[in-house]
Amino acid sequence: MPTFIAIDTATEALSLALQLRDERRTLHRVVPRQHQQLLFGALEEVLAGLRPADLGLDAIVFGRGPGSFTGLRIAASAAQGLAYSLSVPVIGISTLETQVRTLLRRESVPGNCVLLSTIDARIGQIYAAFFHYRNGAIQALGPAVVTSPDNLRRPDGDDVVRDLPCLALGSGCRRRDEFPAALALADAAWPDVLPEAEDMLDSAVRRLAAGEAVDAAHALPDYVQRHGGWKTLAEQGRRA
Repeated sequence: MPTFIAIDTATEALSLALQLRDERRTLHRVVPRQHQQLLFGALEEVLAGLRPADLGLDAIVFGRGPGSFTGLRIAASAAQGLAYSLSVPVIGISTLETQVRTLLRRESVPGNCVLLSTIDARIGQIYAAFFHYRNGAIQALGPAVVTSPDNLRRPDGDDVVRDLPCLALGSGCRRRDEFPAALALADAAWPDVLPEAEDMLDSAVRRLAAGEAVDAAHALPDYVQRHGGWKTLAEQGRRA
């Protein structure tokens, strides 16, 4: 089994995992806006009794986004620093995909369904991506987007998924009261699911085998949102 350290700070959760041959260690805490202060102390907890230089790491795995801009930079910077110091590559994994894998590990869902993974992007928008879950495997049904929930549309152009149940997950679902028509396209929702780093590990094994590990210089966040989609404070309206 390959050996990885995995880091995700894209949401309000600080999530770490270590895959050391057949041993797996994890840490997952909801600590809004405290990732930078707590990350390396948490990493020391996960590595208790071990030194990174002695692990024979195959790669550093990080949640590349989308998600909190600051959180994505923290994970990418930490991955780069560790990868450079240990002379190992990095593997970036979609936060929305990881979140789906977390749901599948924790909950029982239909064996053939559409999964809508969301993260609240604030300013009236959500990050979202649709996945087809079938026979224990997931497949992205398109790229991640940042959009108003009212603009979400099921990817029903493919007859294979047109009549399948749709299940939503993630913090974007907490906006169902604000956007009832948009998020009503889901038959069920798990709004409190957050991506957990341990659910990046199996994906990292496949990506490593496929040659998708890259140099630390390419540990880049996937913000999805670009400047054209931002709103100024004035455009956001008065805050309570």
